[in-house]
Amino acid sequence: MRIFHFFFLLLTLPASGQKMLLLERANQAKTTKMYMGETLRFRLNGPENYWYERTITDILPESNILLLDNFPVKLDSIAQIKVYRRPIWRIIGASMLSLGGTLALATTTGRILYKDKELDLPKLYGTSAVSIGAGLFMLSKRKLKLGEKHRLRIIEIRFPQPLIPPPPGN
Repeated sequence: MRIFHFFFLLLTLPASGQKMLLLERANQAKTTKMYMGETLRFRLNGPENYWYERTITDILPESNILLLDNFPVKLDSIAQIKVYRRPIWRIIGASMLSLGGTLALATTTGRILYKDKELDLPKLYGTSAVSIGAGLFMLSKRKLKLGEKHRLRIIEIRFPQPLIPPPPGN
């Protein structure tokens, strides 16, 4: 009986996922969806070289405006955004970062604690540095320039009134 009450409670709550910001790429059907409450890193059009980091507080599809921390920003005025890389690249980047740190720690431990003179320190530390650098690069955010290839679009999903009215209740 508790499960029934739980599902009834879920059905009575208002739907909140009806407005979203889409990041689209040209000639690709897959989009990235951003909802209210997510953080957006962006640069505005103009000569300034400053990155803003704001939370999406509301999306106004009628006027094509985002409320970012309760400040209105027109969608056309956003020049660039930063987004995470694909998940596979982030997994590989985290693995390479941990490989580089572990290799540097193991090389230092082998040289200092075990007095191993046969270790090729320049190659091992070089490999560690390259691995850490590649891992940090793969974990960094991509900068996407909005224009011909990428674009932002606001959509709102609404359910229209039915064409045939429901029958009157008893």
